[in-house]
Amino acid sequence: MLFTAVDHPAIACSDVQGQIDWYCRVLGMRVVATDGKTPPGGAVVGYGDGTAGGAVIELMAARDAGPAPQTFARWQPGLRHVALRVTDFDRAVARLKDAGVTFLGEPGRALGGGPIVSFRDPEGNELQIVQRESERGVRSQGSESVVRRRLSDS
Repeated sequence: MLFTAVDHPAIACSDVQGQIDWYCRVLGMRVVATDGKTPPGGAVVGYGDGTAGGAVIELMAARDAGPAPQTFARWQPGLRHVALRVTDFDRAVARLKDAGVTFLGEPGRALGGGPIVSFRDPEGNELQIVQRESERGVRSQGSESVVRRRLSDS
């Protein structure tokens, strides 16, 4: 197949270093690539050891003036959010609350299944966390976890 995957979304930042610090501290990401400049003009953060495997986000220096992301209507045309997959929705929500994150509403159900909730990074970019049904048969519904037994496990 010629086109194989989404490689990364890019977020233009007013304070690249501040965003790097927040994404790593609050979301548990690590820097997997950087331009080597101080202050950085751009970096790639993610959960893997490099850009070849796993999901990554490019944080790049904003070069053009424009409205703040939080001023965009949530449902206007265009890219609206980046969703991060979590293994334990309730623990992830608690961690975000402890970090001072304000949610944009109550948790709901994601298209395709699983609980989901939206919030913003320090510069106003909309993010979400979602817990998808896992291969192990564990899923979350709101604040309760449900364990499904597979017939093959019986």
